[in-house]
Amino acid sequence: MIAGSDERKLAHDLIDVHGREAATVARGNARAAALAGQAIQARSWIRVLGMIQRRQAGKASALRATGEPPPTTFRRKK
Repeated sequence: MIAGSDERKLAHDLIDVHGREAATVARGNARAAALAGQAIQARSWIRVLGMIQRRQAGKASALRATGEPPPTTFRRKK
């Protein structure tokens, strides 16, 4: 099990490495752990995912408050 401060560091590191895709990576890891029957690890990844989403939402709110345009999202073609 990962301690709370380690989860915060992991969330920070994931954002540093993966940027906008950090939430997708954490979500995939949570899903993989859940499918493997690793409930404790899955819950830990879900907490990390929540931290990432809160941080990204805070950055988006800060940008809107300063008058900056919202970040563009790229859609994958099917």
